[in-house]
Amino acid sequence: MDMSHIEMRWTMGVREAALRFWTIRTAAAVLGELGGHAVAGKGSHVLAAAGVVAIGGLYARDRAGRIAFWPVLVGVLVVSAALAHMADRSLGIGDLVASVQLAALFALALIVWARVAGTTGFLCVGSVRDQAPFWIVAMLAQAFASSLADWVVDPGQTGSSIVLLAVAIGLPAVAAAGWARIARPALFWTAFVLTGILGALWGDMLIRLIGAGQALST
Repeated sequence: MDMSHIEMRWTMGVREAALRFWTIRTAAAVLGELGGHAVAGKGSHVLAAAGVVAIGGLYARDRAGRIAFWPVLVGVLVVSAALAHMADRSLGIGDLVASVQLAALFALALIVWARVAGTTGFLCVGSVRDQAPFWIVAMLAQAFASSLADWVVDPGQTGSSIVLLAVAIGLPAVAAAGWARIARPALFWTAFVLTGILGALWGDMLIRLIGAGQALST
């Protein structure tokens, strides 16, 4: 077997693993959006309880290993979606303003992470303390994505089609940019936000379908 064939098989394996990861990540965003709306509707005390559960999950993952990554991620995404929903609704600042504020917090977290650690990595390894920057940035990234999704689905919002266009163009562009000389963390977090928007949109649509079905049955 020549080296070119081995390299081609390795490249295909990496692409399949990446596709599998981002597919599961998008599904996790759907679950997070569904759970986030339910938590936000119960009040801030339930949100605080969800945050405690997510933190507890981090410590459990530290002992359980990689298999617990996805359940912990779903828990963090539930908190993210609840934060976005409460910022949009409870604070009364609107979807667009909430999106701008959450985007600023997300960017600030990345900058602080880069300043402290020297990089904005995307690997979630080590102790809970080592993992903390990843989970904080992931939570803010998904809150930003969920807020953008709310901006799209809420009626009467102007300019929300820009978000759909960004997702439609951004995801293929990120996939194609894998060969380019672009920092991998930048590609990772861009894809994280874009797939988060996509998953949140699907979650919002499911919520609306469930609500419509309940309205018809009553």
